[in-house]
Amino acid sequence: MIEIKECMLQLVKQNLKHDKIVGTICDFIDFKEKEGFRFGDLVLFHYELFGGKGNEINQIAAGMEMLILAIDIFDDLVDLDNQDLPWMKVETSTATHIGLALLTISQLAIDESFFDNKVKLEARKMFNKHIVRCISGQQWDAENEIYNESDYLSVTKEKSGSLISSACLLGTIFTNYQQPQIVKEYAEHFGIAVQIANDIKDIQRENSKNDFLHKKKTLPVLYLLNNAAAEFEELKRYYKGDIQKEQIQSKQSEIVALIKKSGAIEYAKVIMQLEINKSMKIINTMDITEDSKERIQSMLFR
Repeated sequence: MIEIKECMLQLVKQNLKHDKIVGTICDFIDFKEKEGFRFGDLVLFHYELFGGKGNEINQIAAGMEMLILAIDIFDDLVDLDNQDLPWMKVETSTATHIGLALLTISQLAIDESFFDNKVKLEARKMFNKHIVRCISGQQWDAENEIYNESDYLSVTKEKSGSLISSACLLGTIFTNYQQPQIVKEYAEHFGIAVQIANDIKDIQRENSKNDFLHKKKTLPVLYLLNNAAAEFEELKRYYKGDIQKEQIQSKQSEIVALIKKSGAIEYAKVIMQLEINKSMKIINTMDITEDSKERIQSMLFR
């Protein structure tokens, strides 16, 4: 993880000459380090798993984390649901410029590496396709045009599955492994499972970051909105705009307790486990050693 952070800082200082922005980005990177560089770790893990050698992959992993930081910034600027984050405490114009710089530097991390040019071209093409998929999923999510489980899974596959898939594929492409499509498939199912886990946690928050306060249509929320029981009527009316946020917020503890008893959490956990099972099933079909399969599962499902 130290190597990823040092590479991120180096990439920023090499490519940006605005000292104030460089300092601000370094602060953002310090903040991200506290939650861990999970996506960069996936790059490193897959590279080593499939026989990659050398430290050049650290720069690729750093580029992946630069993308994640950029996506986080843009997502939070759209959602406006967490003002405690460091990029929400600077001017919107500054945060936007930083997000754009990070997005560009994530590409330069690949371009300026010492890998073979043909492989770098393949990696960059994959990387850009997944970025576009993520943006499409983010916009779909922002529009909140999600009405059922199928809609949710489609959006989540694009929004979250594409990013985890991108990290796993970046580590794979720079090796000689010949079946990247399989990696893409198991990573996408894992990405959906991760998002569902986050949604389960978020809907049980008793603070301003709870998803239902912001009318997000996550899997547990959809369970409630599609439930005919009378106790969920108030929440439905809130999502329709018939009730003010302050009224719901005043009853947040009561609503969270209701959600915990409703079956919504259990329902979401079942769907999450199905996605994990799909991912594990794909991993078990791979033409690799049993030890390698176990290592992938341990890395993903820890």
